[in-house]
Amino acid sequence: MKKWIIIGSVALLLVVAVAGGGYFLLNRLGGSGEELPMEGAVDVGGVPYPVELGTIDSVMVLDATVQAEPGRSVKAQKGGQVVHLWVTDGATVEEGAPILNVKYTEEPAPGTGTGEGEAPAEPVTREVSLYAPVDGKVTGLADVQVGDVLEPGAVVATVAPDIYRAVATIPANDLYRFYEEPDDILLEITNGPPPTQCDFLSLGAAEAGGGGEEQPETDEFGFPMEGGDTGGGSGGELACRVPSDVQVFEGVQGKLSISTGKVEDVVVVPMTAVRGTTGEGEVIVVAEDGTEEARPVELGISDGSFIEVVSGLEVGEQVMDPIPLDPRFDVPGADDGVEEEFMVEGEGM
Repeated sequence: MKKWIIIGSVALLLVVAVAGGGYFLLNRLGGSGEELPMEGAVDVGGVPYPVELGTIDSVMVLDATVQAEPGRSVKAQKGGQVVHLWVTDGATVEEGAPILNVKYTEEPAPGTGTGEGEAPAEPVTREVSLYAPVDGKVTGLADVQVGDVLEPGAVVATVAPDIYRAVATIPANDLYRFYEEPDDILLEITNGPPPTQCDFLSLGAAEAGGGGEEQPETDEFGFPMEGGDTGGGSGGELACRVPSDVQVFEGVQGKLSISTGKVEDVVVVPMTAVRGTTGEGEVIVVAEDGTEEARPVELGISDGSFIEVVSGLEVGEQVMDPIPLDPRFDVPGADDGVEEEFMVEGEGM
């Protein structure tokens, strides 16, 4: 069986003028000087391909940027006045170390001390210490002084650990190639240390815009649940921990080689022989007598060239490769380009 696709666009041959001035209309000419037909046909018919066992190792290489680990905030939840600073800006502290003391006035609960014969309850002044939430370096205290008055919930400092992560953005459609949490990630720093293992941290929706807007409910991988807003289809973001003994700096560039899944001794066929690449698909099975059957199949891991067929095919069968377009999308003229005429300026004659 042959498959034909109608081509409606016309090849253009650029005529270069060595002499003469003015403008020349590019002619639609073939190599023989004859005008090409407005429509042609190209045979893209498939041939039977034998179904075999094979190994698929799905590896993806992405551009990455090294980022300092985000710090955690030290907040004055009830506000108050700063009465003591335990450390200075830039100090290195351990988790639980005091950062500063704040005193605030706690108003009595409504109705307290208003019974018959009781005096009205007086406000109570309390002093609390704010502690480092993690090990790390303190920043943000440079402008904080004893006597400053803080609003409730004010962030007075940030404590950030001296560790880094490598972050890569995943194009939205490539998220289909992540079949499980990757446990084999290799980090290569451009013009830096040799490649090293980078332990997986997270895989979720890429940040888009920010601004404190309410975030959609997410699944175990951090992607929006069904019916949630995906943030404009910005794709995903993968992060891994840079080993502490690897010297890196904020903002350096590199690449991540990520193994997204591997299977051995499974039924495999070329991706071009399947309609669909995730979950379920369809193949055209070619029998020994040449008859063809459209058959649904269950799909597994893909490496971009071959794809695992979990069920629906057996070794020894044959499938059409490439598979013809789905008739509902194979509409003549659907991919026709817009014909254009171009003007070029010639050199002096």
